[in-house]
Amino acid sequence: MSVRIRLTRMGRRNRPFYRVVIADSRSRRDGRFIEQIGTYDPIKQDKNFAVKEDRIFHWLRVGAQPSDTVKRLLSKEGIMLKWHLETSNLTEDKKKQEFQKWEMAKENKENAKADKKAAKKVEEVEKVEEVEAVEAIEEAPVEEKPVETPAEEEKVEAVEKVEAVKEAPAEEKASASATTAGEPMAVKEATEDVPEEVETPETKEDTPKAE
Repeated sequence: MSVRIRLTRMGRRNRPFYRVVIADSRSRRDGRFIEQIGTYDPIKQDKNFAVKEDRIFHWLRVGAQPSDTVKRLLSKEGIMLKWHLETSNLTEDKKKQEFQKWEMAKENKENAKADKKAAKKVEEVEKVEEVEAVEAIEEAPVEEKPVETPAEEEKVEAVEKVEAVKEAPAEEKASASATTAGEPMAVKEATEDVPEEVETPETKEDTPKAE
C-alpha cells in the first residue's frame, strides 16, 4: 500500500480549512484517512500551519510520501530540512550549524518583508497627505488674472503711458507736446506771450473812411 501525507478539505464554501492526514493514495481526497497529524488554515496570515513533527518523521521513515503542497508547507517550517539532516552523514554539530543558518536566513527574510510592508504603508500615507494638500490648494480661492499676449502687453503699456501724460502737470504736458511736435520751446513761449490785436468799436470809429 502506498501511503501519502496530504491535505483533506474541511470547512464551508469560501472558507476552506484543511487537515494534514496520512491516507492511502488510492482513496479520495476527502475520503477515509489513517491518521490526522496537523491542520492548515489558508485564511490566516501567520501561524496557519501546525503538525506533529514526531509523527511526520515516523511516517517518513516508513516510506510515506508528502504531496507537493504538504512538502512545500513542511519546507517552510524547516521540517524537511531537519529530515534531510537526520538522514545525512553529518555530525550533530554540523547539523545544528546548518539548521541555525536556515533559522537566521528565515528571520532575515521575515524582517525584510516586515520592513518592506512598513515602507509601503508609509508611502501610502505620504501619498494620501500629498493628495489632500493638492486638494486643499485647489479649493483655496485664487485671484484670477487674465493671460496677456505680447501684443496685448504692448497695448497696455501704451495706454499706461498716455494716462501718465494726462495725469502730469501742465508744464510737463507742454514740454511733452513740444518735444513730440519737434518745435523748440523758446519759439512756442514767444508766440504765446505776444497778445493778439483785437479790434474794438472805438478803434473802428476813429479810423477815417476813404473818400
